[in-house]
Amino acid sequence: MRKFSSIFLLSCFCLYFFGYIVYFFAYQYRLTREWEENIWEESYDNSLTEMMEIPLSLPYMANQDDFQTTNLSMEVDGQFLRVVKQRYQNDTLQVVYIKDQQKQKLNEQVSDWIRSITDNAHNNNQNHKLLFAKFFPKDFIANEISNFEIWSSKLDSTNINTSQTDYRDIFLSLKTPPPQFG
Repeated sequence: MRKFSSIFLLSCFCLYFFGYIVYFFAYQYRLTREWEENIWEESYDNSLTEMMEIPLSLPYMANQDDFQTTNLSMEVDGQFLRVVKQRYQNDTLQVVYIKDQQKQKLNEQVSDWIRSITDNAHNNNQNHKLLFAKFFPKDFIANEISNFEIWSSKLDSTNINTSQTDYRDIFLSLKTPPPQFG
């Protein structure tokens, strides 16, 4: 009975975890198919379209008079956009796009789910900077910190002015001799 209950609980956890991943990819695929149908049939609302001009210099690229239908997805400043038409005119790529609200909601749902799993509801930039400052020295420059602590304790014992300590030689141990040419 114990074995069955542990397998059942593990399968529930896997269904919960992998269910969101399957949901994300399946819904993203469905959104892509819906946009593809709407764009190629031109059944989208033209009042929602906006135009963006991107300076782009391409050699030997001819100016285009008419917009070409296209289906591209891009993210600009945290907003998801669906490009429906584009043309190249006078070293400028002009794109007509619609804001993709459904993809925005999907990504917000997934980020909320990830936040609930990691138990980090108060994930702000300040905590991230503090964690980086805390773990970076430990992982990458731990030897140098111990050398600095030894060196600073020697300075305190000799009572040297801090302006003179800036020019004092620091000896680093080399494990290999320098290469010799000749």
